[in-house]
Amino acid sequence: MYNKTLEQLDFFRIRNTIAKNCMSQEGIEFLEQRIPFTSLPEISVWKKQTAEWMKYISSGSPSVLQGWEPVGELFHILGVEGSTLEQEDIYALGTFCRSCSRIKNKFVFNDELPDTPELCTFVEKIPDLSEAEQKIFRIITKDGEVRDLPEIQAIRSSIQNLRQNIDTLMHHYTSDANLSKTLQSTLPALRGNRQVLAVKANFKGRIKGIVHEMSQTGQTLYIEPSDVVQKNNELIQEEFRLTQEIHRIFKELTTELGEYKKSFEKALQLMLHVDATYAAARWGVNNKCVIAQDINTSEKALTLLAARHPLLGSKAVPITVQFHPQHRVLILTGPNTGGKTVTLKTIALFTLLNQSAFPVPASEGTILPIFTNIFADIGDEQSLDQSLSTFSGHMKNIAQAIKGADENSLVLLDELGSGTDPQEGGAIAMAVLDELIKRDSFVLVTTHHGILKNFGYTHKSCVNASVDFDETTLSPTYRIQMGVPGESHALDIARRSGLNSEIVEMAEKYITDGDTNVSKLIKGLNQKHEELAELQKKYRIKEYQINEKWREVDLKDLQLRQKELDLQKEGYRNNREFLETSRKKLENLVRELREGEITREKNLKVKQTIADMNNAVEKQQEELTTSYNTIADFTQYVAKQQQIAQKNRKSIAEQSNHTVKAKTKQRKNKKRKISFNDLKGPSLEQKSSLATFTLKRGAAVLVGEKRRKGILLEEGKKGSWIVQVGSLKMTIKNTELFPDWEATQKQGLSNTENSKEINPSTTHINYVLEKQSNSNDEKPQFELRLLGMHYEEAMKALEHQLDLCTIHSFKNFSIVHGKGTGVLQQGVQDYLSHYPGIKEFHFARPEQGGTGKTFVELNT
Repeated sequence: MYNKTLEQLDFFRIRNTIAKNCMSQEGIEFLEQRIPFTSLPEISVWKKQTAEWMKYISSGSPSVLQGWEPVGELFHILGVEGSTLEQEDIYALGTFCRSCSRIKNKFVFNDELPDTPELCTFVEKIPDLSEAEQKIFRIITKDGEVRDLPEIQAIRSSIQNLRQNIDTLMHHYTSDANLSKTLQSTLPALRGNRQVLAVKANFKGRIKGIVHEMSQTGQTLYIEPSDVVQKNNELIQEEFRLTQEIHRIFKELTTELGEYKKSFEKALQLMLHVDATYAAARWGVNNKCVIAQDINTSEKALTLLAARHPLLGSKAVPITVQFHPQHRVLILTGPNTGGKTVTLKTIALFTLLNQSAFPVPASEGTILPIFTNIFADIGDEQSLDQSLSTFSGHMKNIAQAIKGADENSLVLLDELGSGTDPQEGGAIAMAVLDELIKRDSFVLVTTHHGILKNFGYTHKSCVNASVDFDETTLSPTYRIQMGVPGESHALDIARRSGLNSEIVEMAEKYITDGDTNVSKLIKGLNQKHEELAELQKKYRIKEYQINEKWREVDLKDLQLRQKELDLQKEGYRNNREFLETSRKKLENLVRELREGEITREKNLKVKQTIADMNNAVEKQQEELTTSYNTIADFTQYVAKQQQIAQKNRKSIAEQSNHTVKAKTKQRKNKKRKISFNDLKGPSLEQKSSLATFTLKRGAAVLVGEKRRKGILLEEGKKGSWIVQVGSLKMTIKNTELFPDWEATQKQGLSNTENSKEINPSTTHINYVLEKQSNSNDEKPQFELRLLGMHYEEAMKALEHQLDLCTIHSFKNFSIVHGKGTGVLQQGVQDYLSHYPGIKEFHFARPEQGGTGKTFVELNT
């Protein structure tokens, strides 16, 4: 399949939208490489698993698939002698093992799941990585920190003691009242991983030690006291020992994990498969999709029921297209802007989605074939660079399609025969269709040529269809009528579009009688089609009435049989009473006989009488049981007939209201200009200010159909803005931006211009403090950005920020250092871990930047 065709049909856009539902970044990248399959068995496997995921998600069961950090690039390190994984790499492998164990425990060892046999069988193939998981989390915690292992516990204890000693010495200086005028700050600073004192330049002789640095203004010297120098030297040595010991532990762990390299690689491939099917199912449930049936018998044909193009969202008008098994060519006609091309694209796009094992936004009963090739001639292929006119561009595409088309190909021809003389264009169109019919290709055609409408009637493999047009409102309804060609309604549309009525009337005079007759013929066919539909509705109503009568008769018959059974039961009770009475009489007779002369003949006669009576009663009981079974079977039959009658009643009721609903839906789907007044939620005061709302930097907005909260950063190109949504920056069209009144009122924003910059690290509206022009009055920043800096430059910037925080008693700020190679990230972490005035620091949450950003809290 050509990428150009897939792009024209918007397949890539839908595929990438589905991929965003993956739980892992590797899953997203994996699914974004998906192209439609051509093997039915392969498609069936993926679709079955997606269907089971949809059932699982719809059941309201808790999420079982957990995301993981990217690990694919780490496998080449495993098994290599002397190689060592970094701490964050080991943590990534740990999260991957944890995700594998979680899903296996859920699907393989849980009997309370919904019916998901395909998923259970597939998940069972994932290798067991529990041993690797145990080894990883024996070294690091669930949060990715190194555990306090016995090998490093003593070193850490020594480091802690040294730091306490240094803190005690430094506190002696900072708390000395005699030095209060000497020190610039009562908190020590950090230079070169060593604690120093900020001493005023004119008092530098009051404290003996090593001068590490001078401030830019020359007013502050950073001095390390002599008695602290030795302690700092010992601290650096112990920290080096700790680093070496941790490196040794990581190296040993890397060697041990090398044994599981093949298991890791196999598990990743299977987990990507699971993540992809889960993403497709999530998208399907959110968009009310179904899994399309496959055409595996000669009795099935392409069927779309209430299909909605996913890019149109809530504006999509559901279309229904049903083919007969003998039809291979659809010729779709009708007015401009009536939805012909959208219908063409919808059918083709749904085919691609189905062959990619994705659900489709349609109703149950949708059936789609499998194609090995899809060719499309859609849109204007005019090119000045290649000296192609509109017509020659079409012919180039059509020639390519005919060259490669076969019985497993889908060919889309939009406006076939256009762009040249109508007579010649119609002739070429019919010749092209003849050739494609010979090749038994599946062809979808849109056209305005009247001659092709006749072509559709004269070929048994072709079927005409049209987009409906309301002659009362002179507007399309976007509904598909199978079996009936449509008119272009060019004059009606021209009149509605504002063309002078005199010109339209003159155009009507130019239309030949033959064309008028064809138009009348089409109108007559449409009328006959409507009459036939009305007759079919009356027939169904009549059929429903007959079924109701039949059901009533069956119910009466059931009542009669029930009555008969009751009578039999009554007779059985009477016979039972008679038996008991007779038995008593016979027992008395026997007793009398025993008292008198007893003969053998008398005894046998009495016994025979009793046996005969017992046999008669047992026979009656058997007949009664048979009657009970017959009544039970008949009751089930009547219940089934009642269900059929109820279904018929619902079908007839829906058909009776079809016309009214269609007209109501038609009115609702009229195109209208979207304004802020259409939005739900604003108060009366907000609605009154909608007209004055302007897009400007710093404004709080809602983005897209899902109304995600965002902040406008700066204006982009061609009517768009760069918007901060969570931790992401995206370019969004103006038409997809809406005012966020709740955030606007909460932050007190106005619609006037302001000079405050938006903090891109959060979703709230924070402001970055403006730098003052006077360097002597410089303030610390809420967010320190180190991106793009060299290591030494970044560390100096961090030192400067901490000094300013110390002087101005600034407590909280964040550092954006990014991930990259990890040099800046590790440098910031090491620097902060040794800085004495730090109370706490930690990475940001994933939605705020994750390990690419660090939040800092000082002791001030």
